Amino acid sequence: MIGRVAAACLRILGAVSRTLPPRWASALGRALGWIWYRVLPVRRAVARANVARALGAELDTAGREALVRSMYGHLGQAFVELLRLAVTPPEAVLRDLDVRGRTHLDAALAAGRGALVLTAHLGNWEVLVRVGDLAGRPLTVITKRFRAPWAERAWRGLRVGGARLLAADGAGRAVVRALEAGELVGYVLDQHVPPARAVWVPFFGTPAATSPDLVRLARLTGAPVLPIFTWRSAAGRHVVDIGPPVDLPRTGDAGADLLAGTRRCASIVEAAVRAHPAQWLWIHRRWKRPPAAAIEALSRDGVADVRANHRGSCSSSSRASD
Repeated sequence: MIGRVAAACLRILGAVSRTLPPRWASALGRALGWIWYRVLPVRRAVARANVARALGAELDTAGREALVRSMYGHLGQAFVELLRLAVTPPEAVLRDLDVRGRTHLDAALAAGRGALVLTAHLGNWEVLVRVGDLAGRPLTVITKRFRAPWAERAWRGLRVGGARLLAADGAGRAVVRALEAGELVGYVLDQHVPPARAVWVPFFGTPAATSPDLVRLARLTGAPVLPIFTWRSAAGRHVVDIGPPVDLPRTGDAGADLLAGTRRCASIVEAAVRAHPAQWLWIHRRWKRPPAAAIEALSRDGVADVRANHRGSCSSSSRASD
């Protein structure tokens, strides 16, 4: 019943949004974000705690709250854009993009090993997953499933075109086949992963459980890792920024190289978020309790204030339940 009601609401809202001019649709999205922030404050405390943890030394209380409020407005806009993109031809989507660094993508694919895409939930994700259309190659994105089956069905029903979605568990062989075929495979490296499958690397100075699979596959297949991020410019256009291949360490120590490479990729994601903080998914519970060994190892490596940040993040996240 919940799934049917949600699907009906999405169809109605999608039909309404697609009848509006772009500016009005953008205003509708900001209004939805305001409602989310003010009336239905789902995970608002999580967002506040995350911003304080990551940027508390750089922003005062008013600045942090303004950032959280802006993020909700951005999420509302991105949601309305998703509804409109569901029926937008790929060529029309590409025509409205401001693509930067296209030569990096072309050069990487010309090598014949496909390419691994390092990215994050920054800007409008539904625009970014259409980078495969830009390259004329299929794009596979490794993602997480929703816990509620109805939410998974509704979300996948909206994401028409742009990319094939694979669950993170058991995707290894499909990913290798895609790279061997010269295709693109995207990894979203800004989400918490179960500790059993993670390495702990600093993200905004705090240990974060991060998937090493991207770097492991790059080492296994020889495919280049391209940082590709998107954000909405002040003029309202979507920018797709493609960076040069990540220089992954290869010292001969596989374990150390895997950790150092993942750490390097996490730092690239952090830099992208710092450049456009209001367009990142601060409502995600990115930081969870690491084992003591991870804290000690990062402290030995010179990560500033890692113990203090960890203690603060645990106490804040335990209270941030809404």
